[in-house]
Amino acid sequence: MLRRPLFVLFTIVVVLAAAAPVHARPPADPLAASAVTGCGTRQTPSVVSASTYEDVNPPAQAVDGNLDTRWSGYGFGAYLQLELPARATLCAVQVAWFRGDERWNDYTVYTSADGTTYRNVNAGRSTGTTRAMETYAFTPHEARFVRIAFWQNASQHLWASISEAAVLGVDATGGTQTVVAVGDISQTCVTADCPTARTAALTGQINPARILGLGDQQNGNDTYEDFLRYFDKTWGPLKGRFHPTPGNHEYEVAGADGYFRYFGPAAKPQGASWYSFDLGNWHIVSLNSEYDRNEGGAQLAWLRADLAATTKPCIAAYWHRPKFSSGSGHGNFPNVKPFWDALYAAGADLVLNGHDHDYERFAPQRPDGVASPAGIREFVVGTGGAGLRPFGATVANSERRIAGTHGVLRLDLGTNDYTWRFVDIDGATRDQGGPVACH
Repeated sequence: MLRRPLFVLFTIVVVLAAAAPVHARPPADPLAASAVTGCGTRQTPSVVSASTYEDVNPPAQAVDGNLDTRWSGYGFGAYLQLELPARATLCAVQVAWFRGDERWNDYTVYTSADGTTYRNVNAGRSTGTTRAMETYAFTPHEARFVRIAFWQNASQHLWASISEAAVLGVDATGGTQTVVAVGDISQTCVTADCPTARTAALTGQINPARILGLGDQQNGNDTYEDFLRYFDKTWGPLKGRFHPTPGNHEYEVAGADGYFRYFGPAAKPQGASWYSFDLGNWHIVSLNSEYDRNEGGAQLAWLRADLAATTKPCIAAYWHRPKFSSGSGHGNFPNVKPFWDALYAAGADLVLNGHDHDYERFAPQRPDGVASPAGIREFVVGTGGAGLRPFGATVANSERRIAGTHGVLRLDLGTNDYTWRFVDIDGATRDQGGPVACH
C-alpha cells in the first residue's frame, strides 16, 4: 500500500526537477557580502546527517577535513544538515562542492533554532570555478541547525555532492573572554569519579567560550575507537567548544589517525594541523609540536605569516611539548625554540603546554630562558586526567609548581590583559594572578 504514494512523490520530484530552468539562479541574500565581516568563528557540529546518501559517501565525509572525500545524496532538494551542540549566533556557511571547479550548483541554506521550523537565509549558485570552500553569508541570528539543500547543477542531474562544509559564527568582540586550557586528559576510566570526568565537569561549570586542548587528549589509547570509548564519554559534550592540538600519544597511531578522525574539521580548520582564531582582542594560535617544527618548514612559515597579519593587541599560543618544564617525566624540550623565536618577535604574551603531568607557571622570559618583562609567560597544564607525576629539578624562572593534583587552567582574556586561575577538581583555586597587561 506504500508503493503508490512513494511513486507519486517520486513523480512529483522528477517533474519539479525538470520544470526548474537550468539557467535560473535563485535570488541571493542581499546582506551576504556585508555579513562576512566579523564572521569567522568556525562552529564544530555534534551531529552530521542528510536527507539521503550513498553508503560509500556518507554525511560524515563532508566534515572530515578531506577534500578528496564527499557526501553524495540523490534528489531535488536533497540536503546535508549540520547540528551544533547548542544555539550560537551564526552568520555564514562554507561549502566546498565536489568537482566545484567544473560545474556550478544551485543551493539554499536553511537554519533553525529548534530543528522544527526552518528559515531560508541564503540561496544562490556556486561559482563553478573552485574546489575550495566558498562562503555563503547571511544576516547573523541565533540557530542550532543548518541545512544546505541542493536543487540542480550544470551537469543537469540530481546528485548533490559536497566535499566539505562548515558553519561560521560571529566573532567575539571586546570584553573579557574566558577560556579553559588543559592537556593529558583521558585514559580508560569513564565513571563520574574518574579524574577525566571530574575535569570535564569542572570545565562545564566554568562554562568557557573556548577550550584549548593541549595535546594527548586521549592518553595512551589513541585509536578512533578509543576516542569514542573514553574521551567522548566524558569530554564529548564539550566538543563543540574544543580546539585541540595533537600530542605524542596521539601519534602512537600512524598519522594520528584516531585524533584527526575524532575531531574532524576542528583538528584542521584551516587545512593543516596548525591553525589560529580570534577571540575578543586576542589572537590564539594552535601549533603541532609533533610535526614539521623546524626552520624552513611549512609550519614556521605559516606561523610567521599568521603573526604578521594579525591586528589583535594580545597573542596566545599553545601546543603539546613545553620548551621549559621542571617535570620529572619529560622536562625541557628545546626543539620547539623556533616557535618561541617567532612568537617572541611578534610580542606574544602566553604559551600553553601539556606533556608533563603537573601544573607549572613561569615568569615571562625570552626564548633563551632569560627572564624579561617583555618575554612570554608559559604555563604547563598536563593535569586533565592522566596519571600524575612528581617534579624533578626546578627550572629557572619557574614561579609555581603543583604536583599530584588534577585540574584546569582558567584564563580570563581581557581587552588588553589577562588573569589566571588553576582550579583543582574539588573546585579550589590553587594558583591565581593578574591582571597582567599585554605587551
